[in-house]
Amino acid sequence: MKVVAFNGSARKGGNTEYLIKYVFEELEKEGIETELVNLSGKHPHGCIACYQCFKKKNRRCIVDADCINECIEKMEEADGIILASPTYFADLSSELKALIDRTGMVSRANG
Repeated sequence: MKVVAFNGSARKGGNTEYLIKYVFEELEKEGIETELVNLSGKHPHGCIACYQCFKKKNRRCIVDADCINECIEKMEEADGIILASPTYFADLSSELKALIDRTGMVSRANG
C-alpha cells in the first residue's frame, strides 16, 4: 500500500510539511509506503478550461509546462492521497488549488 501527500505550502520544512511527516510516521509504522511531493517552487498553473482532456481522454492535462501530469501519475499509482495546505486568507494555497482544479478536471474527463 502507498500513500502520497501533496504539500501546498510555499515553505519547505514549514508546519504543513511537519504535520505531513508526523502522519507519515504513523503510516510507516503500519508498513505503508509514503511519498511527499512539495509543490513549492514547481509553479503549477490553474486550469484554463480548454476541455482538451475531455477530447483526448488520455488521463493527462494538455498543459504540460508544469508538474501536474507528474502529480496525476503519482495519484494513479497511490492507494491513498493526502492534500495539505496552510490557510491563506481563509483558503488553501494557490499551488494546491491549481492541483485540485487540474487533476479534478482530468479525472472527470476520464471517468
